[in-house]
Amino acid sequence: MIVRNVLGFLVLTVVFYSCFQKRPYGNPVQAPATILKDMESFWNYKARNVRLYEDYQALDPESNVIPKKDFLKKIATGEYFPLRLSSIDSMAYYRLQPIKKTTNQDIRTTVKYWGLEELEHFQKEGTAMPDYQWVDMEGKRYTKETTKGKILVVKCWFLACLPCIQEMPALNELKRQYESRDDLLFVSLCMDPSDKVAAFLMKKQFDYATVPDQESFLTDQLQLNAYPTHFVINKKGLITKKVNDYHALAYALKKETSR
Repeated sequence: MIVRNVLGFLVLTVVFYSCFQKRPYGNPVQAPATILKDMESFWNYKARNVRLYEDYQALDPESNVIPKKDFLKKIATGEYFPLRLSSIDSMAYYRLQPIKKTTNQDIRTTVKYWGLEELEHFQKEGTAMPDYQWVDMEGKRYTKETTKGKILVVKCWFLACLPCIQEMPALNELKRQYESRDDLLFVSLCMDPSDKVAAFLMKKQFDYATVPDQESFLTDQLQLNAYPTHFVINKKGLITKKVNDYHALAYALKKETSR
């Protein structure tokens, strides 16, 4: 009897650990019905639990692993949202969760445009930055030749953009964290003319090298419609990350500089 119990326990243990190793994630961090109850609940869930700029494992509604591109395409339909699952490791796991047609239309629209933005950012990864001929406020020139072999951190903004201004102290601190690295360049591209940029920089500290008069490059070459936008460009001149906020930039830069 004791032998049978021991054997039974060992079998259960093996099965348990096999399942554990196969799927290192568990239940949703929050019930879908609670998340989609109203816009406030959805925004709280998104802000606290979802960081699609970080490394994550994408899952379909049946919890099968799928490519991130397919995952983001589904979100961009507005018919699914990324449901975060609890996990036993450092990896984040998101499962496509269907959104009922009776769900608040504002939530469905928000999810759709969120998905479209994330998909566009993802598709930029691995592509080349358009050719550039930048001259900053100090007269320094930046081209693909002069920045070759450097990691380029680029902020795109304009003077009337309040979020662009509000994040500057955090960006200054981020730049200071990497001041010992001579293989990094921090450059900001501003839409506004040089005289207005100069007047602004007399009042507000911003430690990036700033290139004025970049409206044409930002709108025609980069085709941006959201600000601020940040790019991390590797030493080969390829975009490794496109993001819209400081936290995402800090994560992307840490990952790029540890390669």
